[in-house]
Amino acid sequence: MIVGAGIAGLALALALHRSGRRCVVLEQSRGFAPVGAGVQLAPNASRLLLRLGLGDRLAEVSVRPARREVLEGTDGRLLHSTPLGEEMEKRYGAPFYTLLRSDLHALLLEAVPEGTVRTEHYVTDILENSDEVALHCADGRQVHGDVAVGADGVHSSVRALLRPEHHRPSGQTVYRGLVPGSAAPETAADPGVRVWIGPDRYFARYPVSGGRRISFNAMVPGPGPGPGSWTAGGRVEVLNRAFEGWAPEVLETVAAAQWVGEWGLQDRDPVPAWTSGRVGLVGDAAHPMLPFFAQGADQAVEDAVVLARCLRGATALTAGRALARYAASRRARTDRIHALGRSAMEVLAREGGMPDGRPGLLADVEMENADWVFGHDADEEAPPA
Repeated sequence: MIVGAGIAGLALALALHRSGRRCVVLEQSRGFAPVGAGVQLAPNASRLLLRLGLGDRLAEVSVRPARREVLEGTDGRLLHSTPLGEEMEKRYGAPFYTLLRSDLHALLLEAVPEGTVRTEHYVTDILENSDEVALHCADGRQVHGDVAVGADGVHSSVRALLRPEHHRPSGQTVYRGLVPGSAAPETAADPGVRVWIGPDRYFARYPVSGGRRISFNAMVPGPGPGPGSWTAGGRVEVLNRAFEGWAPEVLETVAAAQWVGEWGLQDRDPVPAWTSGRVGLVGDAAHPMLPFFAQGADQAVEDAVVLARCLRGATALTAGRALARYAASRRARTDRIHALGRSAMEVLAREGGMPDGRPGLLADVEMENADWVFGHDADEEAPPA
């Protein structure tokens, strides 16, 4: 039983299905709205999705950017460039994609067997005994199975049931939005990830939906709201003020926004325990990360593949040990990537002075860890039963 039909939950359902295990995904919402910003899929995740049979659909809805460019915020001059595209695929054996999170979600939803996802199931309690795990829903329904996995995101209710947690505001707010591709025709003609940086803030954009739309995200100082929300109301004006005097491409992108979402970032320490008996966690529920190393979705896919492999030979009696093996094999990697995201935020949020030195610092962080992060194959990670 998987709680949450997001990227992590659906990737796990697909990996379990491919390995011959039965599962059900319980989703609290009534349906799935096609709203969301972009996501970057690095080779360590794309190689796994290709093996799960999603290659053709990924190619239809994504873009393979040629490079990542870092530019000075106000005058737009190039500070640093990192090749992606063919060079990254040649080096790591899998593509680097940019796509809409909603498109990735849709193709995962299409790939799982019909009837796997049950909507309007809001899980409020978990009870475990020697024979089974029972999930209790807000409307009185109960769902019974051998294993329960929380894939319900950063604000995971399953994680809260397992262990209370503490978090602190990061002091940063992230805005995410979408604009039509016509607002940035040069990006469609020469696809790439472009990042403008200035003192204590940055703005990034890249093509998605086969180049038909552009996704952007921006970080500015400030606590922002709690869980965050999607709406255009007032957010464009806030961004215009925050990036006043910046390069024309930044302000033109903001002016063309169709959707804008706002999130106050919470800086969470690594979750101390991912499992308890036959209950476990995957994705953001297990390791909520800051978005600055762009590995959140990638690590969710890795979790799904490793957990499915650990459960492949498990029985109702050994499922708890299988969950423990999964957590033990994943913790060191996700903790290290969690630390990289925190380091990247500290560099990006640095106040004062010209930003010229920061692209080099960020590039050094990426270069030092590129082979270890992008070259990783989670299929080889799962320990034997």
